[in-house]
Amino acid sequence: MKIQRPGFGLPLRLAEYNWRGTGHDDDDRFPHAIEDFFAVSAVTLRERRMLEFVGQITDKPGWREKIKKDEIVARWRQEACGTEQQQQRSSDHLDQKSFDYCLAELHDKAAYLQRHGVVHVLDVKITVVKSDLDLTDVFWTSLKSAVLDFENVPDRCKDWHPHTNKQVLDLLHPSLFPLEFGKTRVLSDSLVPLEGCVEYINKGKICPVPREVKEKRKVHMHLMWDNIKFMQAWGSFQWLPSEIEFHQNGKAYIASYVNNLHPDQHKDTYRVLETAVDKAVPLWNECLSWFHSRSRIEDRHIGIEGLVPPVGSNGETDDDVDWEDPDYDTWVLKQQPSAVKFASFDAQAQEAKAQRLDLRTRFSEGLQVIFKLANVVLTPENPRYDGSNWHIEGCLNEHIAATALFYYDSDNVTDSHLHCRQHVDAEELRDQCAQGEGITMCKMYGVNWGGSAVQELGKVLTKPGRILAFPNVLQHKVGPFQLQDKSKPGHRKILAMFLVDPHVQVLSTANVPPQRRDWWAAEIRKVELFARLPVELFDHIIDDVEDLPMTWKQACEAREELMKERGAFTAEFDEIPSEDTFNFCEH
Repeated sequence: MKIQRPGFGLPLRLAEYNWRGTGHDDDDRFPHAIEDFFAVSAVTLRERRMLEFVGQITDKPGWREKIKKDEIVARWRQEACGTEQQQQRSSDHLDQKSFDYCLAELHDKAAYLQRHGVVHVLDVKITVVKSDLDLTDVFWTSLKSAVLDFENVPDRCKDWHPHTNKQVLDLLHPSLFPLEFGKTRVLSDSLVPLEGCVEYINKGKICPVPREVKEKRKVHMHLMWDNIKFMQAWGSFQWLPSEIEFHQNGKAYIASYVNNLHPDQHKDTYRVLETAVDKAVPLWNECLSWFHSRSRIEDRHIGIEGLVPPVGSNGETDDDVDWEDPDYDTWVLKQQPSAVKFASFDAQAQEAKAQRLDLRTRFSEGLQVIFKLANVVLTPENPRYDGSNWHIEGCLNEHIAATALFYYDSDNVTDSHLHCRQHVDAEELRDQCAQGEGITMCKMYGVNWGGSAVQELGKVLTKPGRILAFPNVLQHKVGPFQLQDKSKPGHRKILAMFLVDPHVQVLSTANVPPQRRDWWAAEIRKVELFARLPVELFDHIIDDVEDLPMTWKQACEAREELMKERGAFTAEFDEIPSEDTFNFCEH
């Protein structure tokens, strides 16, 4: 058996893998924000308000029953629509037709939740999928119990994530002991078993540095006006996923060690993570199945005459219009197109010929998943978490297709949200804009002329007991939160899982033996000769031996290099929308 994976016997960039966006079995892979420069149609302010309203209602306890009660719906209608005068003064209010659409959509989502156990939100083309599980469920209690071994350690052993002001406590993180090209050993003709994986430490050959990394090759992205942006998409490091296989009954089991999680010392944690995979797969199925348009507005690409303010009776021209005049803003709000006739999710999917994905059957040979556990810890001295930066997960080394986030514990902190934004096809919007419509289009879509070609779709509440999943084309960030009672500490705990695109399997812990020197030393200590040695002498011998797995200090240094490299990648990726801008100049 000869092992070949991207970066090890195969090029990092597998050019023959393509995403056609059909949702059919002939797709070679799932979409990726970098590889595909995934840009979607712009969304009007009104439709974004509709998305927000639906998200808010589906967060209410008992919402499926409340949508059937006329008095409750009437109150929602009054709050969401306001008066006609309010609708003309602010885009915060829906018109009656848009509210009716939202109500029909809520009934459809309630039926879908009954059938599939999930709710789609912020679903225009990309979708975020949410599922709520009662906090008394044995899964949550088992997860809380499993992480106690990582939490109840001396302060000197706690791994605070670098540059987070001791607010983010890493319990399990893929940036520690990752694959490093040119340094990490890989088995070329066999696999690392789960049981006894520590016996394979220091076996294998050094993984060479791929040509794409050595030559700092870049991917090219086509921007507006045929501009091309080149960016470095591969790095010197790769997070290591675990191999996931399925029993005959469809249940998942972890077939190769979880990086930094000793399989003998944390058997209960392995069982909990397997259950987490079982819960994540249906959500991944949902968010990776549907990339069809779900337009709620009758003319998303307006492109119609009438978006230019009428010329005054005194003969003023378009150039004489005061674009900042409140009367102009009122006029724009009156021109907003309203909702289309409602069509169910299933009807829209059928029209788009989209097909439901089942990862278990389509990839019955197994999946690859990267695991991460982290706590955000706040104290009276450090009471506010400012959130994270916009990002996608990993770089092209990992080929991450989707994320699943489990919010399993929270105490004494304010509500937190996951904010989501999408890259917009600015050229498509420009092509739909008739002469003189530019400023009006900007106001209708809530974008800035010359601004970056991104739109914030909204935010999703991340309450305890909630599971979220979304494809890795959606930029996201954690919103800020703080202590409720600033005299007491508080926390928020999450399990994150990243699905590697199963079309493009990467090097995993089945190929890379454990790299932790402490694991190796514990095995050596079992040998009778070494077991009789005093601890100080044994540790001295271990420290003096060269060409062994990494020490903790070396792993932390490598993590700093990885973070520096990924930080530069994120900054470069963030520059792309600023070069791909909303521009409505006449050409």
